[in-house]
Amino acid sequence: MKFIQIKSKCVRELLFGAAIVLHTACSNSDDLPISQVGYSTGVVKNTAGIPLKQVRVLIDHSIFFNAGIHDLTDNEGKYRIKIPDGSWFAFAIHEVVYNGKTYSFYLHPDNTAGFGGEGAVRNFTWKLSGTMSPPLSGNYGGLITIDNYPGIYIEESEIDFILTPIGKLIDGSEGSPLIRNPTDTHIQDIPIGLYSLTATYQGKPVLLRKWNSEDAFVENYELHFEPQIEAQCDNCAKLEYYWEP
Repeated sequence: MKFIQIKSKCVRELLFGAAIVLHTACSNSDDLPISQVGYSTGVVKNTAGIPLKQVRVLIDHSIFFNAGIHDLTDNEGKYRIKIPDGSWFAFAIHEVVYNGKTYSFYLHPDNTAGFGGEGAVRNFTWKLSGTMSPPLSGNYGGLITIDNYPGIYIEESEIDFILTPIGKLIDGSEGSPLIRNPTDTHIQDIPIGLYSLTATYQGKPVLLRKWNSEDAFVENYELHFEPQIEAQCDNCAKLEYYWEP
C-alpha cells in the first residue's frame, strides 16, 4: 500500500478532524487581523462594512498621561502598532471634511478591554449615533442645545422638533426624518448632517434662530452642526426659540 505525503497544513488539519481550525486558517474572505504578541492590530470600517483609510488609531496608556502611541490605517482600513509592556486602551479617531468643515469622531470598538504587551485585536466601526463605550462617555451623534428668547417660558420637553435631512449625512448615507423632544434643553445623539428643522408647541409653530445672534426667527431653520463651539461643545448646534400662544 502506498501513502501519499500531504504537504498542505489545512488538509492535514481536516484529516485529523480539526474542521474548525481549517475554516479559520484557510478562509480569508474577511481577511481579518489576528492577534500578535507585542502588537495591537485591527481593521476600521463604516457601518456599511467599507474600510476606512487614514483613520488615527491611538494606543493610550491607562495610567500615564500623554504616553500614547498612534498610527494611521492603510488603504484596507487595517493598522498594526507595536506596543511595549504596560497597560493600554485602544481608540480610533476619524476626521472628516463635510460642507467645508472638519469634524472629529471617536469610533466604536468591538472590544473595550484593556491589554498589555501580549497584544490584542481591536476593530472599530464608525457609528453616527449610539452610546459610547467606556472608558469614553456620551454619544456618537451630535448635540443640539436650545434656549428661550427672554420672556418666553414654555415646557421645552413638549416641543416637537422635526429634523428632515438635506442631502446625505456626513458618512455618505441616506438619512431619515427624526422627531425629537428636548431633555433638559438638549436634543442628543443626532447623526451629523445638514437638516431642515421645524418645531411646534401646542399645535403652533415655534420659531428658531441661531443662539446668541440677531438673525430673524424662522419657522423652517437650516441646521448646521459645528465641529466645535469654543469652551462649550463638540459636534453641536445651539438654537434660540420664540413662541406666541
